[in-house]
Amino acid sequence: MSAQTYDLIIIGAGPAGYTASVYSSRYRISNVVIGSIPGGLATEAHNVCNFPTEKSISGIGLMQKMKEVVENNAAEIVIDEVISIEKETECFVVKTGLGKEYTSKAVLIATGTYHKKLGIKGELSLVGKGVSYCATCDGPFYKDKIVGVIGGANAANMASLYLSGVAKKVYQFVRSTQKGDQVLIDSINKKENIEVLLKTEVEVVLGEDKVTGVRLASPHDGQSEILLDGIFIEVGTTPATAFTQGLGLSVDLDGYIVVKPDQATNVDGIWAAGDITTNSNKYHQIITACSEGAIAASSIAQWIRK
Repeated sequence: MSAQTYDLIIIGAGPAGYTASVYSSRYRISNVVIGSIPGGLATEAHNVCNFPTEKSISGIGLMQKMKEVVENNAAEIVIDEVISIEKETECFVVKTGLGKEYTSKAVLIATGTYHKKLGIKGELSLVGKGVSYCATCDGPFYKDKIVGVIGGANAANMASLYLSGVAKKVYQFVRSTQKGDQVLIDSINKKENIEVLLKTEVEVVLGEDKVTGVRLASPHDGQSEILLDGIFIEVGTTPATAFTQGLGLSVDLDGYIVVKPDQATNVDGIWAAGDITTNSNKYHQIITACSEGAIAASSIAQWIRK
């Protein structure tokens, strides 16, 4: 099997990867974008109101626009999962789940993050049976039903707001206090069908064949169990770096790839950009991912020309 060869392989088809591809193409750096989810986690945002070119747009809509620009610059997008990167004498070899091989002079890792799990009883056994990690994906199944959201930061706040337009009632379970953008918190407080339970921890997801409710670690207003039709877990993300094992990349205590100001890693020929890195103060936004992707592409172009 012959491998396809490029100047740059971009792993991850989200905002960072797409932007890096556009800039690389304009630098005349041949590149391919390989990602298992077109658009990445950004596609799960039901409403993006803080991207400078858009008053309001869905995450899917925004990422589709970016994808079109990548394709307009004649770069290739491959929907596949990268399972390993190997360093050879003069190139990198990238292998995918579909058995494909690609080689390149440089690699950009822009795989972002995946949803954290709570690790509580009933969570994993009821995934797809009422437990979800994506409100925009599964929310429409809960029209006029009662649902819960676990989490107190922006992702959970956005999920609660989205679900309030679908479900009859939304409980938001917050372990301590609500965090995130005040505009989202203010919007939640105005919604009559959202009830925020602060300092409330869920310890069990109830149900056998489907979710029937949750059990709380300590009673809330005398209730230790709350009946629900579905539960959405939004407690943060974890960097997707499993396929990088063996490369010797420097990571911080949370597993994020340590990068220099130009997005270069400690391994010559490998860069990283987007939510997976320690840059941008770990401010995980579409626009910061785009910024890191553009910076990485500039650095890679200079490195290849040398």
